Amino acid sequence: LSIGDQPEVEPTIFNQDFIHTIDIELGDGSEDALWEDPYEYAPATVTIDDVRLEDVGVRLRGKIGSFRDLDGKPKFKLDFNRFVDGRRFQEMEALSLNNSVVDCSYLKEPLAYAVFAAIGAPVLRTSYTQVTVDGRDYGLYVTSETQDDRFIKRNWEEPDGNLYDGKYVYYGDRDYVLLDFGEGNDDLYQLEEGEDVGNEDIAAISDALAAAWGQPDFYERMGELVDWEQIHTVWAGEQWVGQNDGYCLNKNNYRVYFDPEDGKADWIQWDMDYSFLRDSDWGRSWRQPTGNLAYGCFADETCRDAQMAAVEEMLAVVDAMPLEELHDDLDDLTLDAARDDPRRECGRGEIGSWRNYTRDWVEERSDTVRWDWGL
Repeated sequence: LSIGDQPEVEPTIFNQDFIHTIDIELGDGSEDALWEDPYEYAPATVTIDDVRLEDVGVRLRGKIGSFRDLDGKPKFKLDFNRFVDGRRFQEMEALSLNNSVVDCSYLKEPLAYAVFAAIGAPVLRTSYTQVTVDGRDYGLYVTSETQDDRFIKRNWEEPDGNLYDGKYVYYGDRDYVLLDFGEGNDDLYQLEEGEDVGNEDIAAISDALAAAWGQPDFYERMGELVDWEQIHTVWAGEQWVGQNDGYCLNKNNYRVYFDPEDGKADWIQWDMDYSFLRDSDWGRSWRQPTGNLAYGCFADETCRDAQMAAVEEMLAVVDAMPLEELHDDLDDLTLDAARDDPRRECGRGEIGSWRNYTRDWVEERSDTVRWDWGL
């Protein structure tokens, strides 16, 4: 990884010193289109901090946990070159607006990504935005970077590898399949960036996992295909932020990038709505992860020891972070906007309780992780 090695101009939309504004003008035709098919892009005029853009692609996001229609508080994705070929906003192809309907603190994603950034994992940048749609106030959103070619260039020296999405495939009516290696669904991983090779690189990991499972050389054999050092770091971060809906505990919300420099798979974590949760909250355990690669690793002495070492390194970094200060700064910035959000799904008075919980987490989580590992 080369995080921080490449100089670049920070997009102003990710400035966390103030709350940004995004006005989405759909009009009757595009609003009707989003009611008919919320996942299909419709054209809209979008104004971001006084910069007006015509013909921006807009669609809704989310599935079982966080999807809301236009009568509620939907997640949005803005695609700047969907209808205008080659156009970008602050060099970005797209931007995501997350609704925080399952996070009444509105703080989980920015805090979680701050931890991942500190430990050197590839990370999405975030900020806060007040959103309106056709003049209607949709409240406070967490603005999030998307994992496109610019994201890859920022995090890897070689940006031409294949990027796959490991989120679950949803068929509607709460019918879905979680994606994992060695379960016969390699072809369902969606190629986001790179060259279509028929998902052979994904299948190679599945085949190797089946062959190495429980073998004394498990760690070495899998290490030919996956970058263990990078993956250990990401998984350590997942545990600290309590990402119950990630790869390790739920086979969800991860992406895999095959770095051309060494040909190995790297892990990317995203969508932190269900972070800051104890594993027991979902009946899971960090001692026996659900994801097949993580389960095989934790069952292998060499791999588990390497994971524990990564946890120790992670804790040293996180403990040195001014996380309490960051939490309080974000709290001060957004408390009034969160309380005044007309589409929030929790009581106005609950927001303070949620933020007390995240504040306690920041103060106590490292001790909990140490206890889990016997450190």
